[in-house]
Amino acid sequence: MQRSPRNTSSDSFLTRIDFYRAQVDLALQKELRQRQESPFFAPFVDAFAGGKRLRPIIVLLAYNSVGGRAGDPLPAAVAVELAHMESLIHDDIIDGDGIRRKAKAFHAVHGQEMALLSADFILSMILSITARYEDPRITSALAEATAIMCEGELTERFIYRTKKVRPGVYQEMVSKKTASLFEAAATLGALIGGGTPRDVRTLATYAHALGVAYQVCDDIIDWSQSRPIMLDLDEISCSQDEYLQEIAATKVNEAIESLQHLKSSEARKDLTQMAKCVELNQIDRI
Repeated sequence: MQRSPRNTSSDSFLTRIDFYRAQVDLALQKELRQRQESPFFAPFVDAFAGGKRLRPIIVLLAYNSVGGRAGDPLPAAVAVELAHMESLIHDDIIDGDGIRRKAKAFHAVHGQEMALLSADFILSMILSITARYEDPRITSALAEATAIMCEGELTERFIYRTKKVRPGVYQEMVSKKTASLFEAAATLGALIGGGTPRDVRTLATYAHALGVAYQVCDDIIDWSQSRPIMLDLDEISCSQDEYLQEIAATKVNEAIESLQHLKSSEARKDLTQMAKCVELNQIDRI
């Protein structure tokens, strides 16, 4: 894998993120082209257009932050993005959402049957990719994350049927549904990059905390527009927004502090900057 370009300007962070995103897009297109004869190919080309590629970028940053001494992280990065897309297809069907990324959701364009089968097909692609790695921890990390994501989705179904939800239940849902794949992304990058066990734990801790903060910040925005969840804050003397903002800030700090265990590197600085973007609600910048 190519390293990110050197850039000493004030926009160097964004330049490197754009570089990583481009690398992921090229690898994703290569993977999709292997299924050109499949009836799923054309719908997937459209479905995977756009998106921040945040999770696969974390794979690449984690890889580079431990020195990138071993294998190729790009297939794993693609597998993470595939897992994310699979979850989005299912989420939109379950939630009855017709819009995704400012366009029609997959099931709204292709129908529910095609959407369900497409998600299953994506799973087969993920299995094919992880089978290319000799380290069984790669498959295990992604399998565990997707299982936990399903549990988080089930918890969310309970939350939306309840008038008031205990904060602990909400945080459990966020931790499972979103943070688990963030954690898996960083874990994969660290493992493939030849990181030490401590490196792997450090990056997993960082990404899990970042995933919680990211989802909480996203919920603050979403709940201000529609379908708000009412948290049971009777014993807490603050508003719901204040409570959520405190969680996000705490988790961002936790993420940044965890990186102190890594050797100083450009990738570590980028991981720190990514966390700060989440805290400032500037994730759309990257």
